[in-house]
Amino acid sequence: MNYNEENISTIVTRDFRASDIFRKYGIDFCCGGMQPLQQVCREKKLDTEQIISALKQLEISRNGTEMVYDSWEIDFLADFILNTHHRFAISELPVLQSLLTQLCQTHGHHHPELFEVKQLLDASAAALMKHMEKEEVILFPYIKELLSFRNHPLQHEYPVIEPSDNPLNEMMDEHVTEGERFRQMAMLTNQYEVPADGCNTYLVAMKKLDTFERDLHRHIHLENNILFPKTLALESFITQNFNPKI
Repeated sequence: MNYNEENISTIVTRDFRASDIFRKYGIDFCCGGMQPLQQVCREKKLDTEQIISALKQLEISRNGTEMVYDSWEIDFLADFILNTHHRFAISELPVLQSLLTQLCQTHGHHHPELFEVKQLLDASAAALMKHMEKEEVILFPYIKELLSFRNHPLQHEYPVIEPSDNPLNEMMDEHVTEGERFRQMAMLTNQYEVPADGCNTYLVAMKKLDTFERDLHRHIHLENNILFPKTLALESFITQNFNPKI
């Protein structure tokens, strides 16, 4: 297996555990995952062989229990994203906003960066809610319509297919924006570190922010690197193999 020439996203799609290795070295595997490993390591001045050695250890330790998202049908994957990542975001974002409000009130005078973190989080929460609504109301039902037609073309009307490149590109741009907001939050908090004068609320808030960012990275990876490309491939298959009813 030639890891050097493989894209970061391909490696993570095959085994999501690789994302922990890339996170350790500050390698973006969700929004910036389309670059070859060797190129990324060269640009970041990282030891390519050291990273490849860690990836090979993952292969050795593979026990068959890891979820292979790339093998799932895309309607199932869309439902998984909705029920796992969307529901998590919807429940956690208000909690995080409340915790950050408390921290600004009690620790803001000694840690003014908390106000910027709170501003970034509020902006992200508002954008993510709109983003997820678009997916749930428009994109995911559209994916299921495409799949139903492909599986049972005689039982369904030909779907209205408008090339999804632009809408999906817009969603990917939104992913980049949210990833960047959380990157800034992580930087402002020194990777969600709790300061010496931090209270239990501070500890909980930082742990929850870290957990949310990790979940967001997986969420974005599943869409950018698996769901969206498979949606485009399905559109192409239908337009090439079926004629609309006249």
